[in-house]
Amino acid sequence: MKVVKPMTSNRDDGQPTVEHSPEQIAELFEIAGRETVAIRQLTGCVQQLQRAQEAKHMLSTLTPAEIRGALELRRLRVGEGK
Repeated sequence: MKVVKPMTSNRDDGQPTVEHSPEQIAELFEIAGRETVAIRQLTGCVQQLQRAQEAKHMLSTLTPAEIRGALELRRLRVGEGK
């Protein structure tokens, strides 16, 4: 991704003005247009994190016997895949 560097000049009152080329403006539109996609991706990541935290909490409530049984089942399933 390129960094858009504006060109500056001074207005009649001495304050700087910013001038952008058409290419820079087009790039700004492109960057701004990706906002919705970024929000959707972030929302999905937050949901995954929440599910992972819920799963970790549920795992922390299991008894040792339940954990051993689940690990054995997982080991058997992995062995079937070979």
